[in-house]
Amino acid sequence: VIEEKITLYLNGKKYLTMVATNDSLTELGAGFFVAAGIAKRILTVAVEGTDVFVEADNVACVEGVLTSSGGFEAGRTAVVSAENARISPDEIFAVREALNGDAWGETGGLHCTVLYHNHRQAAVFSDIGRHNTVDKAIGYMTLHGLNPAECVIGCTGRQPVGMVSKAANAGIPIIVSRAASTSAGIAAAEECGVTLICFTRDRRFTVYAHPERIDGLKKE
Repeated sequence: VIEEKITLYLNGKKYLTMVATNDSLTELGAGFFVAAGIAKRILTVAVEGTDVFVEADNVACVEGVLTSSGGFEAGRTAVVSAENARISPDEIFAVREALNGDAWGETGGLHCTVLYHNHRQAAVFSDIGRHNTVDKAIGYMTLHGLNPAECVIGCTGRQPVGMVSKAANAGIPIIVSRAASTSAGIAAAEECGVTLICFTRDRRFTVYAHPERIDGLKKE
């Protein structure tokens, strides 16, 4: 696994330097600013080596913190409005299965995020940081003009508030994770209208917030 320092620029000004896997940097740059609630619309992204130059409009001033795992946690989170978003248990397990990709099998050291759109797999991204994989998936969604309300993200990593807020800021209504959440992550999902599904494995999963989007759900 190769990690490098990647520097993001927003509208010509240096924003921050992060540690990431040096691939899909266009998606990483676009997705970072959307997921942080900083930009609603990405105009262009240019990559020069390990420098990523993002041009965006409707830019907001958002304060955030660096988390213990190195991710950027936005100081504010949007509320998701996606009344028609649905997912079936079979789709949940399909998302979970898509996380078992070659990157983990070959390295044992990369997180993965899969993006589903309209009940079909759209893209898969890996990185040393779980936050970065979500940024890449959101960047792909943004750059390809996909409707966030029709998207689901599946993640290998745990779901603290910083991860949940990324989906909410991007307008994605459903998260599927094979790992755990945290008390703050669950509270954020409930408040922001995100369906949070964790511990997805062996035909079982745990729903922590907004179960109404899951078809045929039976409580145990």
